[in-house]
Amino acid sequence: MGKVSLVDKMRIQTLREQRLGAKAIMAAYPDKGWALSTVKKICQRFDRTGSATERKAGCDQPKSACSEAHWQTWHFLLLVGTHTHTHL
Repeated sequence: MGKVSLVDKMRIQTLREQRLGAKAIMAAYPDKGWALSTVKKICQRFDRTGSATERKAGCDQPKSACSEAHWQTWHFLLLVGTHTHTHL
């Protein structure tokens, strides 16, 4: 199965607005071949953000985006952790 198209996401959103669950949405379009987990994720995104196509704020940040203070704390804990181990 390929990606769910934008039009399909809008269909899922419309059915979700009518309070249909993921299984009922899949039953409405049996020829689409959607995976249940994919429809559930789209429904959860709609419930969380109000849109099946837009992501919540902050999703576009790179995974490596962390503050300098956090990085320094992590580095300090790493150094402390390596020096406290003793070998028998």
